[in-house]
Amino acid sequence: MDVRNLRLGSRWWITLLTALVLFIAAIIPSPLRRHPEFDTVGPDKLLHFLGHAGLAAALADALASDRPLSRKTGSLAVVGSVGHGLVTGFAQRYVPGRAFERADLVAGALGSVCGVLVRYSTERDSF
Repeated sequence: MDVRNLRLGSRWWITLLTALVLFIAAIIPSPLRRHPEFDTVGPDKLLHFLGHAGLAAALADALASDRPLSRKTGSLAVVGSVGHGLVTGFAQRYVPGRAFERADLVAGALGSVCGVLVRYSTERDSF
């Protein structure tokens, strides 16, 4: 990645901004009491799914540049998004009211795969 490609509005800028917003949202201390029943299924899982779908789609778009999206590019985007989820999950251990939950990671991974698949399908439909 060339630093000159980070101009406002570029694909990489959008990807970095998306990753930053996800990270900040995940490490803001929660003022709400944790609900044990939300560990497996809860409203936050939808947010993890949607957030990582957006991150993976943006990352796939940035990695592909002006080329068609390939399996390699899509796989790298999923790995990058899931890696972001892992780093964020570990960082949450040190934030009051937050905790690492496997279900969050699963929701983020599923969202990452779906985000890349949607990005791929919109690319194919544009031809």
